[in-house]
Amino acid sequence: MTELISIKNLTFKYDEEESNNVLNDISLTVNKGEWISIVGHNGSGKSTLAKFFNGLLTPSEPNVVKVCGFDTVFEDHIWEVRKQIGMVFQNPDNQMVATTVRDDVAFGLENIGIDREEMLTRINWALQKVKMENYLNHEPHRLSGGQKQRVAIAGIIAMRPSVLILDESTSMLDPMGRKEVFETVMQLNKDDGITVINITHDLEETILSDKIIVMNKGRISIQGKPGEVYKVNDKLTEAGLELPFSLQIQTNLANQGLEIGSVCLTKEGLVNELWKLKSQT
Repeated sequence: MTELISIKNLTFKYDEEESNNVLNDISLTVNKGEWISIVGHNGSGKSTLAKFFNGLLTPSEPNVVKVCGFDTVFEDHIWEVRKQIGMVFQNPDNQMVATTVRDDVAFGLENIGIDREEMLTRINWALQKVKMENYLNHEPHRLSGGQKQRVAIAGIIAMRPSVLILDESTSMLDPMGRKEVFETVMQLNKDDGITVINITHDLEETILSDKIIVMNKGRISIQGKPGEVYKVNDKLTEAGLELPFSLQIQTNLANQGLEIGSVCLTKEGLVNELWKLKSQT
C-alpha cells in the first residue's frame, strides 16, 4: 500500500510555558485509498492533529510529519503539502466565497492557476461527482446545509488532492444533510480512490471506516479496524465517547446475560444475530 501520511512520535504544545502537551507521542500512518476516522471528545487533540496534516502546524524536527513524501518541517515543502490535502470544515456558511455555485468551485482553481478550459472541465466533473451539476448558477446561500457541504467538497476535489479531510464537517447538519455528505464522500472514496480522514466525536460515523484512531487527553488511546476498536468498550467510554446504538443494545443485552458472539457494528447486523439466537432456542 502507498503511504500518504506518516507521523512518528509527534509531541506538541502551543505554549512552551504550558505544563501539559496538547499532543503526546503520536504515531500513525494513512495509506492511499483508506477511510480513516479520528475520534475524540472536545479537547482530546484531534483538531490540533488535523492541523499537522496540511501544514497549519509544523513539527520542530525533521522526519516527524511527512505528507506525500514531503517533510512539513521544511517551509519550502508546505505549498506542495497543501496541494495534496483538501479540508472541509465544520460550518458550510464559512466556506462560501462566491455568488454562484460555479464561481465557488472555480475559486480554488483560479488560485492555483488552472487555465480556463481545464477549469470548466474540472468544475463540471466535480459537481457531477457530488450530484450538484443542476445547481451551477444557484446562489450558495440559498442551498441547504448538506448541499453547501457538497459544493465545498466539489471545490476541494476539483483541485485533485490526494487526501480529503472532513473536520467535524457534519456536526452542524441535520440528519438528511449528514446523509447527503456521507453518501457523497463514500462514493468518492470507493469509485475514485480518494483517501478520506474523518475527524469527529460521533462514533456512528466511524462504522464503515478502514481504521479508527481514538484520541484521549492528547494521546492515541487505541487504533485499529472498527471490529477491533469496538471490542474495547471501556477505552471508548474513558475517552468520553457514546457507543453506536447497535453496540449500546448489545452491551445492555450482555449485562442481562444474553451474549452475542460477534461485535455487531450496524443495526442490521444486530437484528440478524438476534434472529440466529432465536432460531437456536
